[in-house]
Amino acid sequence: MKKTLIVGLISAVLSAGFIFNATAQESADKKEPSYKKEFHESEMSYKNVTIYRVLDQKDAYIVMYAKGHREVGNVVVPKKWYKSSPRKLAFRKLSTGMSPYMTVLYRNGEFEQVILTMPINRADSAWGVADSNVQVNADKDTFDIVY
Repeated sequence: MKKTLIVGLISAVLSAGFIFNATAQESADKKEPSYKKEFHESEMSYKNVTIYRVLDQKDAYIVMYAKGHREVGNVVVPKKWYKSSPRKLAFRKLSTGMSPYMTVLYRNGEFEQVILTMPINRADSAWGVADSNVQVNADKDTFDIVY
């Protein structure tokens, strides 16, 4: 008697589950999902590169970064970009356990902004000071980098 009762309860629960699933599937088929929109490719893209060192100079930062196959590239980032509008230079705090890196943002293939993710402590080995005799072009408005 107990076995018959248990088997009956199990079969009732299973059939109720099947009925509920079929009903939910029918209602899902009738509705058109709200996420179905025309595909639009983003106009923003980015490129991340590892930073070996950032040298602070009077008018600019000289960024030494990882380039291609074990090469080191140098790029100059004017300090005036940090205060310009729209801002072309931004800094992010480096999370513990990560290496410094640079993110270059592009809008429709044109340079938009550079973000340096660096340690806050300027005594860190990722920061340095450029020789005072180094001459850089701090008046540029474009960012030319070779990956």
